[in-house]
Amino acid sequence: MSKNTLSTCSPAALIVRRSEAFTRGDFGFIYDSYHSDSNFRRQFTSREEYLAFGRDSLVQDYRIVSCQILVEQEESGESQVVFLMEIKAHGKLQRYAELAWLRLENAAWRYHRGQKMMSEEFSGDPQNLSLTDFARLDPTTIF
Repeated sequence: MSKNTLSTCSPAALIVRRSEAFTRGDFGFIYDSYHSDSNFRRQFTSREEYLAFGRDSLVQDYRIVSCQILVEQEESGESQVVFLMEIKAHGKLQRYAELAWLRLENAAWRYHRGQKMMSEEFSGDPQNLSLTDFARLDPTTIF
């Protein structure tokens, strides 16, 4: 992925492109789209380490079925995006919503942190989820 590709993405478009990259097995794009201050980058300090992890673990056991953007809000160099994911992991179909925080870095949006809400935590129609629905979740679940 080039820096130019990242700089042309809105926060919501970056979430969609990350999902598409995962489907293609483009773990380099995913790694590069993380903010340098993210917990993910603390866990995987080397791009090569993550590429090996993706090849060895994620390709076989994890597949994104769909990614749907629900909400996008931008303010002062940080954006919040709420989206619905449907994945197949270890042979089981799972649905969850995620609130992602993205931050600008080198003139491009990058994924900084996120918080998931599993389908059993939805209080109503998941199509109606908003930023305030995530406020009721335990803040220690932010990754």
